[in-house]
Amino acid sequence: MDLVRAAPAAAKLIAARVARYLPLVAAVVLFLAFALRQLHLPGFYYDEALDLAPMLDVMQGRQPELLRGIGIGRFPVMLLDYMGSLGGYLTLPFMGVFGPGYVAARAQPIFFSCVTIVLAWWLAHRWFGYGVAGLATLLLAVNPSFIWFSRQGISVTSVMTVCSIGSLLLLDAVIRRERREPRIEHRGPSATRRGLSSASRLLALSAGALIGLGLWAKLLFLRWVIVLLVIGAVMWFTRSRAARRLQSQRECLAALAPALGWTAVGALLGASPLIYYNIVGLIRDGQAWTVTLLLDSLVRPTQQFGVNNLDFFHNIQKAVDDARVFVDGSYFWYNGVPFGNVYAVPTLILSATVGGALAIIRGRGLGDQPPAQQGKRDASRLFFAVLASIATLVVLGAFTVSGLWSTHQFIMLPLPQWVVACAAVWLAEFVTGGVTRGQRVTETKRNRLVASLPPLLVCLLLALPFSRDVWVNEQHHATLARTGGTGRFSDAIYKLADWLDANAVHQPVALDWGIEKNLRVLTADRVRPIEIFGFSEQADEGFRRRAAEMLQDPNRRYIVLWERFAVYNRRKDFTEIANRMGRQVVEAFIAHERSGLPVYVVLEAR
Repeated sequence: MDLVRAAPAAAKLIAARVARYLPLVAAVVLFLAFALRQLHLPGFYYDEALDLAPMLDVMQGRQPELLRGIGIGRFPVMLLDYMGSLGGYLTLPFMGVFGPGYVAARAQPIFFSCVTIVLAWWLAHRWFGYGVAGLATLLLAVNPSFIWFSRQGISVTSVMTVCSIGSLLLLDAVIRRERREPRIEHRGPSATRRGLSSASRLLALSAGALIGLGLWAKLLFLRWVIVLLVIGAVMWFTRSRAARRLQSQRECLAALAPALGWTAVGALLGASPLIYYNIVGLIRDGQAWTVTLLLDSLVRPTQQFGVNNLDFFHNIQKAVDDARVFVDGSYFWYNGVPFGNVYAVPTLILSATVGGALAIIRGRGLGDQPPAQQGKRDASRLFFAVLASIATLVVLGAFTVSGLWSTHQFIMLPLPQWVVACAAVWLAEFVTGGVTRGQRVTETKRNRLVASLPPLLVCLLLALPFSRDVWVNEQHHATLARTGGTGRFSDAIYKLADWLDANAVHQPVALDWGIEKNLRVLTADRVRPIEIFGFSEQADEGFRRRAAEMLQDPNRRYIVLWERFAVYNRRKDFTEIANRMGRQVVEAFIAHERSGLPVYVVLEAR
């Protein structure tokens, strides 16, 4: 009889647990359904191959080109002064499984974005509960910026969100452990201090390692370090009076110091390749190259894109617009049409306002709470910490060591989704709680209303922004199926790679940017273009000398981008040099995009 009675209870328990994890599973499936479809589109872009080309040399036992000649043995550590080689090393297993090419290049960021989804759900459920976690994860999974930047990884390192949310999750775990087992125990007039537990040390060390790896991946991750400080400040200044009485500021800092110390050690270990690069540069060249770049960008325009970081008011306008573009997902013009979710920004602003008001109500002005209500109060404090983090990232978007782009806000994810989910769930609870209290119904009917109304209201509140995100993603896929991408983002790159490979053109000469590294990866290094264009706006004497040397070989092939898509248009200069040498330049092959426009042109000098 006991077994018979226990069976329904066990079934309910299992069903409840399945329901908790179902949104997470659905989110991963949804994300993969959008991210993996038409994986070859748009065309494989140069920047996607930036960190993979050196890995081809590593795989084949050759010496790769090292930035400023600095590496650990023959292994590169940095791609640019502000970008490390972490992404390339993380792609090595994918190239081992799938071989070099766009599949491996795009599978890596998609994989780490799946990890981000899991981490975002995990931390959200610890902070705000399973309802918010499930809803936020579903919103993240269909977010166009999350999906389409993850597919390509252009100027975005997806592993940074793993490092950001992962480090925050681990630091949260340290704090929770130390709350349960405080380092300072009050016994009579004195306080006894015990050491940080081994588990807490390991968690803090791991959190620091993720922070360090994020900094090595891209100096942009420095913004997340500032965000962590902002979160800490919000949580510090919103402590209840009871908490302040229980532990003074000095005692609280003393309790935090060991955890922060282990985090700092972990950060040094994670960022050790970046630190090594700068120490070698300082000793050998008298320049810690990353530090020099950072300091120089604060007082003069950035080297590559001429952004003046002192012009704050102009930059903050651009940063706010970049954040808008990132939130509504309207960045992806190169797919064919820049579709966007027109409801995304209004939903976020409204959610921040409504959620903030409800957070104050739930936290009762952030005052002291009985133990039963402490979880709600903590969630309210964390909500304001998330809002402060988003605002901080928008402001930090006005500062850069390179250029001002929407891509730099990728590290903001999944904070906007947390805000929207919290507001929707809390509003549903607030409204339905009032409805059920005001009705004279039986306890059973009341329980059913309480159970059914909040989910229904949440679905109604977020049906429009969620469905619009789905619509945007479908429109991108439909457009890509028709256009194949545009210009340097078109699938014409595959036609060019196939033609060069089939005709055994192993070392063509690249007369423009955007040709060499993606061809190397697509052909598994069978085609290794030689870049001679130079990075000056106009063709200089160095280009003319290099072109004349290449023209000595009558069998050479030369690749240019069609004038409309050219970055450094050298075709006219190259033709003049060839004519002076008694050679005639002719077109041997043209790779068109699907609209019929030429993109890549292979030349011969007969």
